[in-house]
Amino acid sequence: MADTELARKQLLDRIEQLIEAKHFDELRQLLSESRSADVAEVVEVLDEIARQILFDLLDAQVAGEVLEKIDEATRIEVVEDLSSDELTDIVATLPPDEAADVVSQLSDEQTEHVLDQIPDPDSVQIEKLLGYPEDTAGGIMNPELVKVNISDTVHQAIDNFRESDPEEDFYFIFVVDDNGVYKGCVGLDALLRFSRKTPISEVLEKEIPSVNVTADQEEIANTFRKNDLIIMPVVDEKGILLGRITVDDVVDVMDEEAEEDVLVMAGTHPSELDTRNIIKAATIRLPWLLTCMCGSMLSALILVSIFQGHFTKAEWVCITMFLPAIAAMGGNSGMQTSTVVVRGLATGDLAALDVIQVFSRESRVALIVAGVCAFIAALVANSWLSLFPVENFPVSDIAILALAVGLAMFGAIMLSTSLGLFLPYLFRNLGIDPAISSGPLITTFNDMMSFFTYISLFLLLMRGFR
Repeated sequence: MADTELARKQLLDRIEQLIEAKHFDELRQLLSESRSADVAEVVEVLDEIARQILFDLLDAQVAGEVLEKIDEATRIEVVEDLSSDELTDIVATLPPDEAADVVSQLSDEQTEHVLDQIPDPDSVQIEKLLGYPEDTAGGIMNPELVKVNISDTVHQAIDNFRESDPEEDFYFIFVVDDNGVYKGCVGLDALLRFSRKTPISEVLEKEIPSVNVTADQEEIANTFRKNDLIIMPVVDEKGILLGRITVDDVVDVMDEEAEEDVLVMAGTHPSELDTRNIIKAATIRLPWLLTCMCGSMLSALILVSIFQGHFTKAEWVCITMFLPAIAAMGGNSGMQTSTVVVRGLATGDLAALDVIQVFSRESRVALIVAGVCAFIAALVANSWLSLFPVENFPVSDIAILALAVGLAMFGAIMLSTSLGLFLPYLFRNLGIDPAISSGPLITTFNDMMSFFTYISLFLLLMRGFR
């Protein structure tokens, strides 16, 4: 176990011991000496009563830091247990962007009470942030920044920085014109290299691009990654500076987007993580699974109705013996391709956006994979039936079935690869999350097509060679 994990486990054990012994003064001292990130992890595993005790002992500022760091489901439960006055004290200590995240989870009555109690400037900022979708630049930006007019000097920029909130980390001073339009920025280190009388326009940096307030957070994360940014200004349609996004915000976005893609690909939804209610979690998963089950049942009925009477019992036994392998290989290969494509689309790589280039690469990879797997599958099928013959299954048909297994394996992999390649692009153009193309619904469709192809091939080959 890593040292940090061991330390957190020890912190959890100690907190539980102090709560059980009701040594609250000692617990308060322990919490004041602990990092808010460690306390947040502990809060996520404590029961409701223990969480209430902890938040009663934490001062408002630390409670705000902990509340901002805990997971969504725990935060919702904690917020429900806090009074409106306690929430007001906590929200008042948070930066506007983090405060908006907390307030967005309150009831209408609590929201109104909190916004009425905090200072008007903070209340106005939070209300503006709440007006933006949470997955856009406006939803994640911090409106607190340091700015200076382009006609000012380095001296004025330094004065503006000195007057800023000491609790905030400002890496750059943003430069605007008389209308508030973003013109560039100046690093704090640059202010130390130039005379105080130097016009700010002479030290202006324009390498840091701005982003529109409506831009999607995934697009923002990709821009940060590709340009090695630590900060980005947010502007409206007219270019007026509204706020800033820092790299720590983007790290959270990257984690959120990756988590969302994984969950969608598995056939569930990120909202499942927002609740500890097992009934609600089950209702989120069941529609996907029941749809897949219905699809599988329907495919079985169709196959039986189409091929009924064409095979003997022994032939059906041999056919079904290799169905799982064909379906699994098709699904797995399709998953590999779609994962590569979805990842490229999510990161905004130009190579992934070029359909022809991606098709050229993936089709050649698929041909190699399908050819190798088909050869091995046919060889295994032939060897298996030869070593362990099925009663009443003609020895002369073993090679035919083995050939059908190999061809079906090849076809299943190529079909799944094609779906895994093109469906993400189709879904993206339709405004649907491309990650869905790797979900259970597509896997079920792959299985249906693989089964039909395999059995049809065996029937055709059997008739052709007999």
